[in-house]
Amino acid sequence: MIPDRLKDALHPGIPGCLWIIRFDAQGRAEPGNAADVETLGQTPEGFVWLHMDLTDVRARPVIGRLAVLSGSAREALCDRLDHQYLEYSEGLLSGALLDQERTLAGPASRTDFLRFAIGERFVVTVRRRPMSCVEAARVAIGRGTSAESPLALFELMATHLVDELSRMANEVGAAFDRTEDLIIDGCGRKARPVLGAGRRDAVRLARQVGGLVSTLARLEDIDDDPDDARDNELREMAARLVQHTESLGRDIQALQDRARLLQDELNAILNLETNDRLYVLTVVTTLLLPATFVTGFFGMNLKNLPFAESDEGVVYATVVCVVAAGAILLLMRRWGLTDSEGSEESRPRDAPPPPPAEGGY
Repeated sequence: MIPDRLKDALHPGIPGCLWIIRFDAQGRAEPGNAADVETLGQTPEGFVWLHMDLTDVRARPVIGRLAVLSGSAREALCDRLDHQYLEYSEGLLSGALLDQERTLAGPASRTDFLRFAIGERFVVTVRRRPMSCVEAARVAIGRGTSAESPLALFELMATHLVDELSRMANEVGAAFDRTEDLIIDGCGRKARPVLGAGRRDAVRLARQVGGLVSTLARLEDIDDDPDDARDNELREMAARLVQHTESLGRDIQALQDRARLLQDELNAILNLETNDRLYVLTVVTTLLLPATFVTGFFGMNLKNLPFAESDEGVVYATVVCVVAAGAILLLMRRWGLTDSEGSEESRPRDAPPPPPAEGGY
């Protein structure tokens, strides 16, 4: 097991700060300290990663004292959000991406926004809950993964985010596989809750990935200096991430199409089951109608009713009920109302086979 070399970075001694990590020119990471915050963005080489916790009320004043942040960057880090977005101005990349919350058991289904501001020599990230991509990036860096620039660190976090979404999409696909198996086995009612949960997860993933694709795609169209090396790096990074997320978006769209087909098939099977039960109920009700009529007729308080004075009146009435039900059954069979098999089995043996369809082989 590779030890975490950045444990000391988790105890910076700054209110609301979760960790400070310093990167050298080759992208190697080492624990930072409070002095790195005071000189944030002024290091001659390398860069510093500052990660803050907004649930600590002391974090906002610390962010407000960071002189390297612009007004739009501070808004991205501290203001309330309801959508994903990216903004690139004055050499700063800021915005928010929707990520999965991370618990002790791993990534959870709940989501929250990862807020960030990225400059030439610094990365500032802010969250309210533990975010999966940030934790995964820090663990990877602690085990030796290098990040040569702030944009490389951002790409590492975004790649972990997309990989986590891909893992969740695979789980949804596995749920659809179980649903299909249950449908084939004739267990349609057991498949309903599995399919419902899978469709709900697929819709959530589609919304998240769709917003991520459109957000990252804007970085490919920045109108800054085309000869600027950092702008070119930003566009190239955005192109790689967009290609990755678009592929995931197509996979999720295929999952949604598959979910609709499974839902249609499941509804058809459930309708067939309902029709079969209604068919049995109709046959039983029809067979009992003559008996109901006979009992109603002999139950009238009128004079001169048949069998009223006979000692075997009950037997005679029972025989009438059975004969009437049998007559109804024979009529239903003659009319073909009790045939539950297909037309191929009910067709007379000496009847000619149906003609082939036009254009068949």
